[in-house]
Amino acid sequence: MPSLRHRNIASASSGLPERVTVVLYACIYDSRDPDNVLENLRKHAEARDWIVHSALHDVADITSSRGARQVWPDVERLLRTREVEGVVAPAEDEIVFYPQSKAQFREMLLSLPAFASYLAHKSAPEPTRSRSEGGSER
Repeated sequence: MPSLRHRNIASASSGLPERVTVVLYACIYDSRDPDNVLENLRKHAEARDWIVHSALHDVADITSSRGARQVWPDVERLLRTREVEGVVAPAEDEIVFYPQSKAQFREMLLSLPAFASYLAHKSAPEPTRSRSEGGSER
C-alpha cells in the first residue's frame, strides 16, 4: 500500500484535489464485534473516496467522557495535529452522549476545522445503566 506521502504527491501531480484523510472510531459498549463495526466504517469512508488513516475503538460505557476513554485521546490528537481531517463513527452518541457535550464537540470540530461523519442519523440505543448528566466532558 502506498504511503500517505506518495498518495499526496500523486494527487498533487494529477491536478486533482487532495483526498480527505479520516480516522475511523467506535465506542463498543454492547456485544457488537469491533472488527465488523470498523469494517462498516471503512466501507462508508471508501465509498466517499476518503483515505483511512487508522481504525480505532474503545471498549467503554457509552456515557463515559471522551477524556476517560483509553483510545479517544489518540483520535483527538490526530484531528488537532491535522493528520486527519475528519472522524467516521457509527453514531454521534458513540463519541459524545449528552447534549451539552455534543455542542462542545461540534464547536471543537468547527474550531479545527474538522468534520465528523456518521453511519446512523439517529441516536444510539439507551445504555443499560443510567447515569445523570454531569458537568462538561472533555
